[in-house]
Amino acid sequence: MRLVNLLGLSVIFACLLLSYAYIRKETSYDRFHRYAEQIVRLSFQTDNEPTDVRIYGFAPSDPALAGITGIEAVVRMHKSESGELRHEGKNYLTDHFYFVSKNFFEVFDFSLLDGDPHTVLNAPEKAVISRSYANRLFGDTSPIGKELELVNGRKFADRKVFISGVFEDFPETSHFHTDLLVHLPDDATNLFSYVYLLLHPQTNIADLQQGITANLEKLNSNAPRKVFPLLFPLTDIHLHSHFQREHEPNSNIYYIYLIACANLLLLLIVLFNLWLNAGLIFSFNRRYYQLLRLNGASSWRVFWDECLLALILGGAAVLAGLLLAQSVMPGLFSEVISNTKVLLSLCVLFPILVVITSVIPVIRQMSSTRFLSMQFHPHGTGFTLSNIRYMLIGQYAIVMFVVIVSVCISRQIGLIRTIQVGGKERTILVLKEQPSSVIRRYGLLKAELVKHPEIHRVTSAMQLPGSAIRDGVYVRTDQESEDEGRRIPVLVVGEDFVPFFDIRLLAGTSFSKELRTLEEEEQMFFDLIDGRPAPDITEEYVINRKAAEILGFSTPDEAVGQRLHIRHGQGGVDYINKGMIVGVTENFNYTTTYDDAIPQLLLQRALFQHCLMVYLSPDNTKEALRTFNRVWQEINPEYPAQYTFLHDVYDSIYYNELHAEQLTHIFSALCLLVATLGLIIIMAFIVKRKTKEIGIRKINGAQPSDILRMLNYRFVIWIGIAFLLAVPGAYMAMTKWLEIFAYKTTLDWWVFLFAGLSVLLLSVTAVSWQSWRAATINPVKTLKSE
Repeated sequence: MRLVNLLGLSVIFACLLLSYAYIRKETSYDRFHRYAEQIVRLSFQTDNEPTDVRIYGFAPSDPALAGITGIEAVVRMHKSESGELRHEGKNYLTDHFYFVSKNFFEVFDFSLLDGDPHTVLNAPEKAVISRSYANRLFGDTSPIGKELELVNGRKFADRKVFISGVFEDFPETSHFHTDLLVHLPDDATNLFSYVYLLLHPQTNIADLQQGITANLEKLNSNAPRKVFPLLFPLTDIHLHSHFQREHEPNSNIYYIYLIACANLLLLLIVLFNLWLNAGLIFSFNRRYYQLLRLNGASSWRVFWDECLLALILGGAAVLAGLLLAQSVMPGLFSEVISNTKVLLSLCVLFPILVVITSVIPVIRQMSSTRFLSMQFHPHGTGFTLSNIRYMLIGQYAIVMFVVIVSVCISRQIGLIRTIQVGGKERTILVLKEQPSSVIRRYGLLKAELVKHPEIHRVTSAMQLPGSAIRDGVYVRTDQESEDEGRRIPVLVVGEDFVPFFDIRLLAGTSFSKELRTLEEEEQMFFDLIDGRPAPDITEEYVINRKAAEILGFSTPDEAVGQRLHIRHGQGGVDYINKGMIVGVTENFNYTTTYDDAIPQLLLQRALFQHCLMVYLSPDNTKEALRTFNRVWQEINPEYPAQYTFLHDVYDSIYYNELHAEQLTHIFSALCLLVATLGLIIIMAFIVKRKTKEIGIRKINGAQPSDILRMLNYRFVIWIGIAFLLAVPGAYMAMTKWLEIFAYKTTLDWWVFLFAGLSVLLLSVTAVSWQSWRAATINPVKTLKSE
C-alpha cells in the first residue's frame, strides 16, 4: 500500500513541478520588456469580417490618432515572407524578416550586442541582424558595415542595406521572432503593418479606445460597415489573441486552465487514495497500537508515529518526484530550479499536505486503539465499505470526467484532420513563398518531377493551406450592373489544384490546362498598372457551393456555364476581368477550423503562384524525397530546397489542441492507474476480511459466479454513479471548449457511454482476478485458517 502511495505522490509532485514551470513560462511572454505594461497593439475590426491584426495604410501620424493624447511612441512592423538575401555572390532564402520603425529598439527591450538603440535604424539603408544569423553569414568576422542585398521580394523593391547592429536572438518568450530587421521609412504606408503604441503610464486604455473610435467614425462616416479599434495589451497577446495574420501561432489561456485543472484532479485522486490506504493500514495495524496502549503508550505516541511515517512518505515522494521531473523534461525542470523560493515552498508544503491527509483517518479511528479485549482480530476494525463509498465515487467521477474530456478532444482533432484539405496525408511536401527566379522555372520543375512514379502530383497556389485568405474581388454576373457586385475571397491556384487535394466537384469540371505563360500574364499585369484596358480574354472559374449561393444560383448545375466579371483594383488580379464558371465544388476548408466556410473564387493563373506543393508517394516516401531533392538541385542549383510537410504546418497551427490531446491522454492514464491501484488494494482488504464468509457461502452451495457478484456488484454501482456525476460536467466543459471552433465534433451520447464503459470494464477486470481467486479457493482451507 505504501508503495502505491509513494508512486502516486511522486508522479503528482513531478506533474506539479513541470506544470508550474510551463504555466510560469506561458504567462511570462513579453514581460521582459521594460515598458511591457505600457505597450498595446492596435488593430481595426470591421463589422461582419474576421479581424486581421495588421492595418493597411497606417502612417506614424495616422488620422486615426489625431488629437489623441497619452501616446508616447508608435512602432510599425511590416512582415516580409518572401525574397532572398545576397552576400558576396551567395543567395540565402529568408524565412521572413521585418521592416520596422526607426524607434523599434527604443520601445522594445531586445538586447543590442552592437549598436545604439537610438540610431541603429535611423536611415533607409540600415539593417540589424541577430547574433546567430551573423555567425551563419560571417563567422567570427564582425558584421558591422557589411553589405547585404535584398532582392526578389514580392512586396519590396530590390535594395542594398548595411548592417548597423547586432541583436541577441529574441527570447523564446517573445510573441514574434526574426533574424533580420530593416529600416521602415515613415512615408512607406502602402502596406500592411503591425502597429504598437507606447502609452504614457497614466493613460487609460478605455479612454484611448473611445478617442480612436470617434476618429474612425469621422473618417468612415460614409462607409457601409463600421470600423472599431482593438487595443490589445502586449502581455496578453500570447494567451488571448487569436485573430488572422498573427506573427506566430499563439497559445491559449484555456490550455493553462486545462493544465491547472488536470493537476488538481490528479492530486485529488492521489490524496483520496492516500486517505483510503492510510485508513486501511491503520485499521489493519489496530492490534499493534492496542498493545502499545496496553504498555503505557499515550494516544499522542500513536499519533506521532503515524505523522512520522507520513512525513517520511512525503519526503520520499518529493525526492522521487524531483528525479522523475528532471529525467522526463530537463528543459522545464531547469525553469523550476531557477526559482528557488517556489521550489523550496513546494518541497515543504507537499510533505505537510501528505501528513495532514494521512492522519485524518487516524484521528477518526484513534478510539479503536484502546485495549478492550485479548481477542485477536487479524482483519482489524473500523473499516467498512460504507465509510469509503463516497471517496470511491468522487474518485471515479474525476476519472470519468478526465477520460470523457480526453475522448472528446481526440474526436475534435480527428475532425480537424478530416476537414482541412490534405489533413490526413503525411506525404504532402510544401514550400513557402519562393523567389521569382524559382517561380519562373516552376513549369520545368513540375514537368521533370511528374516523370517519376514516386511523385504523384505537383501544384501551386498563392498561399499555403492554413493561412487566412484576405484577398477578395468584387464579382457580378452578366445580368448585374457594376454597382451590384459582391465581394468574394479569391484564391489564385495553379494547374491540378482541385485534383491535388481531392476537392469534390458538385457540378462541372476542374480547370483546363494552363493557357497563358507567366511572361504573358506579367505583361497584362503591367499594362493594367499603366492604365491600359484589360484584354478581351475569357478565363475559367471554379467556385465553391457558398460562392454559388451568394451569387444567386439555386443549384450548382445552374452556376456552371455562367459568365462572371471581377473587379479588384489597381495592381490586382483583374488584369483578366471576366470568365466562365466551369465547376462548382463542395465547401472546403483552406484556412483553419476556427473559421467557418467562406465563399471562394478559384482563379487558375501563371502569375501569383508563390507557393509550391508536391504529393509524394506514401509507399515510397524516402525515394520520392531523394528524387525531389535531386531534381530541385538540377533546376535551382543556386537555391537550397527549403520545405516542410503539410502535416507539420497544421501541427504548428493546432499546437495547443494537439498538446491538449496529449495532456489529457497522459492525465487520463495516470488518473485511471492511480484509481485502479487503489481499488485493487481495497478489494484485497475486503477479500481478506470476508475470507470466512466466502468459505461458509461456498460450503452452502454458492458458485464462484455468486462470489464474484457479491464482491464486485457494489463497485459496479458506485462507478455507475460516478459516471452519472461526471457526464454533466464533462458535457459543459466540452461544449465551452468547442466554441472556439467553427467546425465542431458532435457530443454524441455513445461517446460518453463508451468512455464510461471502458473505465468500468478496466476497473472491474483489474479487481476481478482477486475476486476469482477468493471464489475458487478450497473452503475447507479457508475455515481452517480462520
